[in-house]
Amino acid sequence: MPQTESSIFSGSLSAISEFAAGLPQADLFAVWGFVSLIIVAALIVLLCIGLALKFSHSWHQTASLRAMRMDETPGMKIMVARMDGAQGGILRRNVLHALEHFLPEFNFGSPFYLGSFPVKFEVSDIAISGAEIHRLQDIFKKSKADVIIWGETRGGERGSQLCFATPKSSNPVDGIVFYPTQFNGSAKDWGEKEHRALAYVAGRRLRPALGKPSDFRAERLQPIIRSMEKLLEADGVLTGQAKTELEDDFAAGALHIGDQLKDMDWLDKSVEFRTRTLASLKQSDEPLRWAQAKIDLGRALTQQCEHKFEPIKLQDAMTHLREGIDSTKHDAQMRLTETGIAALQQAETMLANRRRFSIRWNV
Repeated sequence: MPQTESSIFSGSLSAISEFAAGLPQADLFAVWGFVSLIIVAALIVLLCIGLALKFSHSWHQTASLRAMRMDETPGMKIMVARMDGAQGGILRRNVLHALEHFLPEFNFGSPFYLGSFPVKFEVSDIAISGAEIHRLQDIFKKSKADVIIWGETRGGERGSQLCFATPKSSNPVDGIVFYPTQFNGSAKDWGEKEHRALAYVAGRRLRPALGKPSDFRAERLQPIIRSMEKLLEADGVLTGQAKTELEDDFAAGALHIGDQLKDMDWLDKSVEFRTRTLASLKQSDEPLRWAQAKIDLGRALTQQCEHKFEPIKLQDAMTHLREGIDSTKHDAQMRLTETGIAALQQAETMLANRRRFSIRWNV
């Protein structure tokens, strides 16, 4: 059997001790001095190796940041950082594969730069520390990245936790937008539905306007909404906020396409999803989302009546619209907006009256 390192080391010490026992006292000190030199030399070698590894890691990070900053590929820049856990390497490969093959479905087919970054970030289900925010801000600044993705595998039913960070466009000094997402199941068992789900979440972070489908032409938006539909058919892939976003984005997108293209199939899908949302959603839990679902359902039913007039359906549509509008009146933000609009209208009316008075005076 091969000897272990400890047995070899013990044998060496025994041999040195036996050899030293037959030497004069002066020679004994010389031997121990020689052994001490060997130990010191070994420590120096280990220290040099550690410093070399640290320098290599630092150089790799700097090179990765510079490569992303200098790359001239048009479109968004995506940085994939370290994935921790027992299956961290598998998770990282899944992330890269999902973005490379499925992100174009949610990014209008636009080109993008996909780069790796050998650094570990804090993984959280809710929020990250202020120090980590500043660290991310520094990396965003040095790399010109549009989104940074990292995470960890947690094993068993806990699945994997992925974190997405984007710079705050409204105020870059204020921090970043942090978005954690839970993916169920083992990373080694991921398939197309998980890859598409990850691509949707990343695409939504890169293009928040996907949540406002009216900003896009219906023809251009249609392939993205179809990809969302495929993802919805694979029930259970996304949970929490990500699932809510997906359902709302699809329903709003289907309504926009059906309205613009006068397509009854898309209107039917919007009615179906908004009805399903309202069946499981209480007004007191999420008043703004409830109001939006009510107004969207009323709009979709009204558009259906444009194609085939049904008095009862139109009455239902008007009921949903009234309830949705009335709900927003109790929202503090909506009341503040209405107050601001009223004040602006008053100022505009005053300015218009003064201008008319000035004209009359000059005449």
